[in-house]
Amino acid sequence: MAISFPVRLGRRISELRDKHGISQTQLADMADIGRAHLSQIENGAVAARIDTLYAIAKVFELTMEDLFRGL
Repeated sequence: MAISFPVRLGRRISELRDKHGISQTQLADMADIGRAHLSQIENGAVAARIDTLYAIAKVFELTMEDLFRGL
């Protein structure tokens, strides 16, 4: 069974967060979103809005293209 795009994207964000050694709370604060909402995004339970994804990419100093690359 294929893994949905929101789940793949959520995993990518979680991996980036782990790689940078920051918690969900820290990333949520830096991206100006709620921690519970970030958790839902990472779990693929919700599809994030483009402005939310832009804020997350900016925290990691990535372009949107880099955030989506390989998904």
